[in-house]
Amino acid sequence: MIKSDDFLDLCKHHQFDLFSGTPCSYLKPLINAVIDDPEIQYLSATNEGDAVAMVCGAYLNQRKGVVMFQNSGFGNAVNPLTSLSFPFRFPFIMIVTHRGQPGGPADEPQHELMGKVTEDLLDTLKIGWEHFPDDVASLNKAFQRALDHMEKTEQPYAFVLRKGTIEAQVLQTPTPELTPSERSYSFVETIKKTYNDRLTRTEALETILKTKRPDDILIATTGKTGRELYTLADTPDHLYMVGSMGCASSFALGAAICTPEKRWVVIDGDAAALMHLGNFASVGHFQPPNYLHILLDNEINDSTGGQSTVSPSVSFSAVAQACGYRQVFSADCDKELETILENLDKDDGPVLIHFRIRKGSPEDLGRPKIKPYEVKTRLMNHLQGKQS
Repeated sequence: MIKSDDFLDLCKHHQFDLFSGTPCSYLKPLINAVIDDPEIQYLSATNEGDAVAMVCGAYLNQRKGVVMFQNSGFGNAVNPLTSLSFPFRFPFIMIVTHRGQPGGPADEPQHELMGKVTEDLLDTLKIGWEHFPDDVASLNKAFQRALDHMEKTEQPYAFVLRKGTIEAQVLQTPTPELTPSERSYSFVETIKKTYNDRLTRTEALETILKTKRPDDILIATTGKTGRELYTLADTPDHLYMVGSMGCASSFALGAAICTPEKRWVVIDGDAAALMHLGNFASVGHFQPPNYLHILLDNEINDSTGGQSTVSPSVSFSAVAQACGYRQVFSADCDKELETILENLDKDDGPVLIHFRIRKGSPEDLGRPKIKPYEVKTRLMNHLQGKQS
């Protein structure tokens, strides 16, 4: 059995000072130690996939991260593991608990199947892994193997944590006393345009580019949003999410927290935002002032044939307001969008602009010819002031 500090000391020595994840009783000692350590930043996530995305976003500014979660939530992380960290080549350490371990301690029935397939799932995803060591000498060697793997492959490395591997640790940091306050929300959404009179996504993107500032970094959600932005303007301060649908907002959240000198502009879609609506709460909680969330809502899944979404039943602006965004806007006119963007300062966030558009894309719409990991490297060089 090891102490949490045995692992955290190794992490800090190798500059892994950012942790994100979701709780598990097996992780309790480690999470408590992370929260108590003033040299480590902990970003609690609303689900496992958003934890992966936040750590990947932080890596853009060379912040090394650790993602922790229970294996029962592994499924929530599969999407960003396969379509974000893999194609973009984001290395980080994963700690996955082994609830339902075959031949291990008795556990709840919901862990039985995942307990049987956890290790096979890591193999299937081509993620290097080993069991979390239970003695310091083995831990030092295992950590070095993880470092070597990440340096060689630019991919995550996982430690599978079994029950009783880490000594119990009581949380020393006092839990903030959050006194519920009375909240009164009054948000009136006005719809001025009929559906077919709204701007197309391309036209909305042109307005965003027109009002873009020198310190802006644009993160475009997967699908036609990224493809259209690439077609309009492919520059080193743009990144196109080629997958991990719904994770653009959490990816940019990690980046905004760790790179405060830039304004991070997330160009989201209604279907994508609905997939990870819980991240609105994370944005509102962490309150990055350099975070601008532009949600282009055409009420359909445009990239997959035009199937309707449930967005007409949702007030994204009211949700963002309730989650703690400092400013929220709802509009459907081109001049409104331009005026809102022109009047926002870099540190006015977090801000949500819910902008309604109509369906449709250019018929000859192409796809990015630059590979995802090349986009990542180009953006990292831009952030460091290097020539691409």
